[in-house]
Amino acid sequence: MKRLLGACAVMLALWPGVVSAEPEGTSRFNLAGYLQEVAKGNLELVAQRTNVTIAQAQLGIAKVFPNPQLTGGLLQYDISKKDNPTATTVQLAVPLELGGKRSSRISVAESGVSVAQADTEDFLRLLRAAAANAYIDSLHARLVLERKRRTLASLESLVAVNTQRLRVGDIGEALLVQSRVEAQQFRAQVISAEGDVRATDLALVGFMGNAAAPHMRHALDLGGDLRAAENANFDVEGLVRHAMAQRPDLRSAKRRVALARSVVDLTHANRVIDVTLGANWQHNFATSGTTNLPASDWLGGTLSVPLPFSRVYRGDLDAAYAAETQSNTIARAAEIHVEVEVRQAVARYQAASSRVKLYTQDVLSDADKVLEKTLYNYQRGGATLVEVLVAQRTVDDVYLSYYDALTDSAHTLVEVQQASAFWNFGL
Repeated sequence: MKRLLGACAVMLALWPGVVSAEPEGTSRFNLAGYLQEVAKGNLELVAQRTNVTIAQAQLGIAKVFPNPQLTGGLLQYDISKKDNPTATTVQLAVPLELGGKRSSRISVAESGVSVAQADTEDFLRLLRAAAANAYIDSLHARLVLERKRRTLASLESLVAVNTQRLRVGDIGEALLVQSRVEAQQFRAQVISAEGDVRATDLALVGFMGNAAAPHMRHALDLGGDLRAAENANFDVEGLVRHAMAQRPDLRSAKRRVALARSVVDLTHANRVIDVTLGANWQHNFATSGTTNLPASDWLGGTLSVPLPFSRVYRGDLDAAYAAETQSNTIARAAEIHVEVEVRQAVARYQAASSRVKLYTQDVLSDADKVLEKTLYNYQRGGATLVEVLVAQRTVDDVYLSYYDALTDSAHTLVEVQQASAFWNFGL
């Protein structure tokens, strides 16, 4: 009867309409979907995109012409009462920019827009890599938790075996207590690993910005396998060429050179003096008495030219030329940095991939065999409890090191694609 009830319970547990395959309140992601959410909602990226809007507004400001000035008023009024005419005037002053100042300002603003766009693309490149690395860390935390749960289950089985062996007088109580202590200690590690999974999940949610709130209080169900990052092959020279052509930070550095040249042109243009053309109309009212002057109207014109004594000093030009030289140097350094970064990333990935192969070839299977045989011998009195615990710890260490190697392999693959700006990373 008990067996029948147990079988019914198992069937009910496996029946899809009774137990949901997905825990209530769980948010499910794969890597591609998660990165899309990050690209849509990340607030730092939203703020970075605002820089493009600001630069475009600066372009509109650069196109503005100087405003003409209209002046009107009472030019003279005879307070001495000598019958001099009262005069009013209206004057229009139109400043004229010479030397191509406006076109130079527009060129500087256009370069600023171009730099802001490249900086935003580079921010997205770095954000995508950071979010992918956080996703990898979360998968790694799940592997560690799964391993520790399996080890805890194994230790609890060992406690059950020792309880049975104590009951039949095969071992003393001390061995049972020791195995129970080992199991309890490992339970603490499982609790810590569960906390690590939650912490890494929250780190993922933090990248989502506006989309974070619905997932803040839910557990995450992440799809993906770190083993998918193994065995990638690269054409290093092709990656270097792609990075040189597509890295947004390198494009930004080169566009800053163009911006610096535009600033030099604008500085030269600003040293050309501007003139102001003026036209005025004056009306004198008629007078009576001894002067007896009729009303009259007068037209006049002026040309205002500033005296450019300040142009003797060349500080503005020297600063502009120095900035141009500096931007050229930074751009050349960026090219070297990009190539070095790509080659370093590939070297790190190849080393990490070799570490993974080392574990998958023999180490994992050998460690499992050692534990299995030691447990078999222990149950038959052919091994000590200490030997079982040592074998268990060895298996744990090997698997945790293997997971570390898998994670390093995935991280370095992200690094390669971040460095080369060739993104096709998937898990």
